[in-house]
Amino acid sequence: MQQVLILVALAVSTASCELSLAFNDEPLLPYLAGSGPEILPQQPGIAVEMVQRVAADLGCTIRYYRMPNRRVLAETQSGRYDGAFMYSYNAERAVHLAYPEIDGHPDPSRRMTSLSYYAYRRQGSEVNWDGKRFSQLNGSVGVNLGWSVGNDLRNLGIPIEEALSTKQNFDKLRAGRIGAYATQDLAGDSALRNLGYKDIERLPLPISTKDYYLVFNRDFYHRNRPIVERFWKRLGAVRDEVLRQTAPRYTE
Repeated sequence: MQQVLILVALAVSTASCELSLAFNDEPLLPYLAGSGPEILPQQPGIAVEMVQRVAADLGCTIRYYRMPNRRVLAETQSGRYDGAFMYSYNAERAVHLAYPEIDGHPDPSRRMTSLSYYAYRRQGSEVNWDGKRFSQLNGSVGVNLGWSVGNDLRNLGIPIEEALSTKQNFDKLRAGRIGAYATQDLAGDSALRNLGYKDIERLPLPISTKDYYLVFNRDFYHRNRPIVERFWKRLGAVRDEVLRQTAPRYTE
């Protein structure tokens, strides 16, 4: 199994906590940079830098692992890894994963960020999204395997077809094998720039906007509740500051 290990160097000689955290091996700029198992040491992504900041503040050692999204979720749920990021809330995940909560609901003040999903189409296609439903949709909507937008679309009665990566979905869209592709705009727009595809466009209205969290395996959370709660609280406190400080390095 391919995996990458990075230890966050701390000024303290004895860490008060040690955490193993997994995240997606696809880029989601500016939050996740690079692809595959590699973690870029200088610009790993704003989400990684948020976690590193909290770890340093609390005196924690973090071990990071990158892998496909479905494996991140499955292996964190099974307890192989203590936690994972960045994930939106849904009830199925919450059975095995702990989210920061307030009054029994996810606490947006302790989120990592908010992201929106949009639909992409081939230029010249008449498929459209009016904010509530698709029209002129010829075929299924492509989604990345394991991404929450797939369940959202299923619940609306919209047929979906999953693929392993953003590139695979865009290639299927270009070939006419799917009628549209639904993904986060940061991931979709970045992929189009990198791939050089000029024949695909993003529709203007979002399908949904969601908060994204650092989640923990529920058993781990119950055994280590004080440190997890401290981690979430500190993440909420530094989130906006880290974003302001680091964002220019990812957009220049």
